[in-house]
Amino acid sequence: MTTSRVAQREHHWDAIRALLMLLGIPYHVAMAYRANDVWIVNAREGALIWTWLADFIHVFRMPAFFLIAGYFAALLLSRRSSGEWLKGRFLRLGIPFLACLLTLNPLLNLFCELSNFSIGPALASWEHNSSVSGGYWVRHLWFIIVLLQCSALAALLTTLSPRLSQAQIAPATDARLARRPALVVLLTALVLGAWEASAIELFYAAGFATNVPQQIFRLDQLLQFIPWFAAGCLVARAPRLRDALHRPSFAIALLGVLALAAHFMFKGQLHPAAGRLVETVAAVAITQMLLAGVKHVADRPHPAVQELVRASFVIYLFHLPITAALVVIGQPLALPVSVKAVLAILLTLGLSWMAWRIVLRSPMLRLLYDGVPPAVSPRPALPLAARDLRRQSL
Repeated sequence: MTTSRVAQREHHWDAIRALLMLLGIPYHVAMAYRANDVWIVNAREGALIWTWLADFIHVFRMPAFFLIAGYFAALLLSRRSSGEWLKGRFLRLGIPFLACLLTLNPLLNLFCELSNFSIGPALASWEHNSSVSGGYWVRHLWFIIVLLQCSALAALLTTLSPRLSQAQIAPATDARLARRPALVVLLTALVLGAWEASAIELFYAAGFATNVPQQIFRLDQLLQFIPWFAAGCLVARAPRLRDALHRPSFAIALLGVLALAAHFMFKGQLHPAAGRLVETVAAVAITQMLLAGVKHVADRPHPAVQELVRASFVIYLFHLPITAALVVIGQPLALPVSVKAVLAILLTLGLSWMAWRIVLRSPMLRLLYDGVPPAVSPRPALPLAARDLRRQSL
């Protein structure tokens, strides 16, 4: 690697990150309305189309999210000290994590229980699970835990080796990689897939998936997504390869379609390790397609996109309790399943947006649910006469 400053911020990366956060709404609604499958929120009905939609979004959403998180980590670590950056990460993510853990997630869990039981048994189950299960408290906040772990590791590496904060892929290597983006995507997919197929399955085989540290710290998901985070860091330090990945590729699109088709056709028939490999190939290819597509339509700042970028984190935090409540409300309604699901998506988006607007109006709520501290207004300058008077009084 050589050392150089990472390129200036590219707005489409913000747009992709916001899109992936917002995709949590249709994903979680689809999870609730899957056919012949029960999730934490029990709609008591489902349709196959929502099973397919949930599975499709699941393939690429969080892998792409952690790749983009790695990109931003490398970008910001080139501009700030590792300690300053990590402190900012813990404030920006940790405060909303704790606030939601204590306020939103208990409501989410109560609605989950009400989707299965009447009020009395639901309260009893809610009280019991709240006292014995760490994962019951975490729910959809797991990604914050994993993201902070990845961030801490990145900060540690740049502290131990400060040159890494400015390091770039050697120009000759970067140029060779940029000439063969389809091959890079395929090899990356195979490496990531082999890692997931081995490390995570060994983790499960060793019985670690049932202990309390796993429930709280999500170690299996750390194993799964830390290579994606690292890949995002490398993409940030390879400008020519990054430019190549921003261009549409028929070969990569074909790879993604074939891998996705294999995933759907053979789901449940392959060994879990083989299934992870196929799914990872699809995820890498779809992520590249997403990068190229959003780069084409959101390469410059746009007020509407920028507002969604600002709102996406708060929307994500609030959306799942709202979704769970809407699923419970929809249980007795005599409507087709897909009508209920579409209404749940639209209402969740609208109500979550309203939550964002309320949070935006309150400095305290903005700190608690968005991790943004109140702006400190500079003290107005004293008039000259007043300053002279103050000096005389000292």
